[in-house]
Amino acid sequence: MSRCDEKGRPLADQVCTALEFAQKLMRHCDWFSAVPDSVIKKVLPELSPYHFAPRENHAVGMAFGARLGGKSPCVLLQNSGLGLCLDALLGLFVLYGQGLLLVVSNRGELKWEEIQHQDWGRLTLPLLESLGFPVIDFERLGLAGIGRAAHLAQEGKIAILILHRGNLDE
Repeated sequence: MSRCDEKGRPLADQVCTALEFAQKLMRHCDWFSAVPDSVIKKVLPELSPYHFAPRENHAVGMAFGARLGGKSPCVLLQNSGLGLCLDALLGLFVLYGQGLLLVVSNRGELKWEEIQHQDWGRLTLPLLESLGFPVIDFERLGLAGIGRAAHLAQEGKIAILILHRGNLDE
């Protein structure tokens, strides 16, 4: 963590801009849904077609319908939404052997983040590991990680692309 935000708080290294991230996502996916989050706030307006979801399980359910309709869906959410969407992921995508690219902002990793994010920051990676979903670290693989996750989703897997606070220009 070599950089800081405007308040002097440490951030993960920036990998690219939100625009570059969105453009790369759109090369691999043709349907997007999300529950807004501060980490991805600049990404969402750049995605097309973007389908707003009020809750994470709604985004996953709509993405399943899109997949059955022949689309390559991508859902973006913060890690605290994983608990809400697990039933939809397991009961739809896993049960029917369908793939999904799931972009997850891993909130709560940094000591200064809000207290309500701290548990999720600690539990996200172990939870995903226990579920057996392939996890791609965006900070480590950069834009190539999007292609890797999209490829896994096309193979019928739920592929998780983990974003860390600071990887994009928030």
